[in-house]
This record gives sequence, C-alpha cells and structure tokens, in this order.
Amino acid sequence: MRVAVLPLVVALAGCATRSAPVAQSTVPAGSAGETVAVLLADFSFSPAHITLREGVPVRLRLVNQSTGGHDFSAPKFFAASSFPPGSKAPPGGEIEVGSQQTAEIALTPLVPGTYPVECTHFLHSLFGMTATIEVVA
Repeated sequence: MRVAVLPLVVALAGCATRSAPVAQSTVPAGSAGETVAVLLADFSFSPAHITLREGVPVRLRLVNQSTGGHDFSAPKFFAASSFPPGSKAPPGGEIEVGSQQTAEIALTPLVPGTYPVECTHFLHSLFGMTATIEVVA
C-alpha cells in the first residue's frame, strides 16, 4: 500500500499550481547592478546558493523552465532589501512564476546574512526545491 501512495503524492506535487497571476517587476531604465538568473525547474533552483553583495543593486531574473508553476519565496531576504522608487517588496515575500514564464525584480540587499529560499507549492520544498541567498559585506 505504501508503494502505491508515493507515486500518487509525486504526481500530485507535480500538478499542484496556484491560480495567482505571475508577478512581474519592471526594472527602471538606467538602474545599476548585475543580473542574476535563477532557473526554476521541477523541484530545484539553480543555482541553489546565490551570493550577493550588501548595498549593491541587483536584478533577480527568475526563469521557470518547467511545465508547472513555482514560486520564489524569500520573505526574510526581501524584508532585508530595498527596492527602486516605484516598486516594492513582493507581497508575502514571494514571487509566483508561471510555467515557461520569467519574472524580474530589482533590489538592493541591505543586511548581510544567509536567507532561506523555497518554493511553497505543495510538497515542492520537501522534494528539495530550496536554496539560500548569502549577502556578504
């Protein structure tokens, strides 16, 4: 019986998506900083460890390569960052990225430390869809 349950759980996790719209943050023209691409795939972020510098503007480009939705949830990291005029932290500290979609957000990390990242969709973090952001001085 247990053997039959595991494939069902895996199948449900792959199908679980939210109906929330894809968050799109626009980057103001002329904003400084590098772009860091983060690939979202079935149960993984790549890279799984992102190193950013305190006080240095950056654009996070979140690219969902999978056939299902994912999110990039990092509430503590977003709370410890500033955002360009006219933009703000993602609601709840997470950015929803639909299947085969890309979302970008510009920010400046302000507080050194290590911050957890996860996909909050059903069972995705349990299956390994986690990462860390390290902000260094």
